[in-house]
Amino acid sequence: MTASSAYRLFGVDFGANEGQRELIRQINEDCTRKPVVFVAGAAGTGKTFAALAASLSLVRGKGAKRKYKNIYYVREPVEIGHRLGYLKGTEEDKLAPYLGPLLDNYNHLMAANRKEMPEEAPPIRRRRSVLDDDEMMPKPYQHLPSDIVPLAPEFMRGRSFEDCIIIVDEAQNMTLDEIQTLVTRIGRWTKMVIIGSPNQIDIPNASRDNNAFTASWNILAPTGLVGYVELTEPMRSGFVKVFDEAFVAYKEELAKKAKEEKERKLREAEE
Repeated sequence: MTASSAYRLFGVDFGANEGQRELIRQINEDCTRKPVVFVAGAAGTGKTFAALAASLSLVRGKGAKRKYKNIYYVREPVEIGHRLGYLKGTEEDKLAPYLGPLLDNYNHLMAANRKEMPEEAPPIRRRRSVLDDDEMMPKPYQHLPSDIVPLAPEFMRGRSFEDCIIIVDEAQNMTLDEIQTLVTRIGRWTKMVIIGSPNQIDIPNASRDNNAFTASWNILAPTGLVGYVELTEPMRSGFVKVFDEAFVAYKEELAKKAKEEKERKLREAEE
């Protein structure tokens, strides 16, 4: 296998993007040496897309290329702005509204794969419920392949995972306790990819410089058991990066003014 072909997965060439290339390399690295990879990057840099492609290649590979049995996809169910409130139903019902980005990435990947190998592309196998009835599952689950299993972090306590890859998405919206719980679920022959965008935090009392995702990397880095990749090149329109940085700068200026105002009031109170 040539160096360039190693980064062509499911019809998508990741070789030209330095960050994605490094991410794929680290996901392929021996999980007994580096069981965890942290992935940071702004919106639209292809963090989840590249991580999913690399993970699927290790689950669906032939012979020695198949290193893991399946993928677990973990995402904190946090909304932007107004909250949906309590969601009734099973774990699948509660997590289904948050699976849109995963399905988008998977469908994009499989579409590219079909264009490159229309006759060899395997049919999508649908996940079935215990009653063997697709209609019993929320719609997003009906369209997921059987080797990708979504999970909510709230249901991870007490579990243990082996022979799999765990993709943890939107980790910037998790707490330190949740990330601690996740990394301590890792069993034999398991790789965990923790993806976060510190620019886009949707929980209170956290910021780009003060969040559990960044703190967790700083805590675990000295162990030598975790990798870190930062993606900077946009896969969406180049305007996305400009827009994102403009909003970040504005919010940081607001936070700075609020801090200065608070300090001014404290000084006045002391006088």
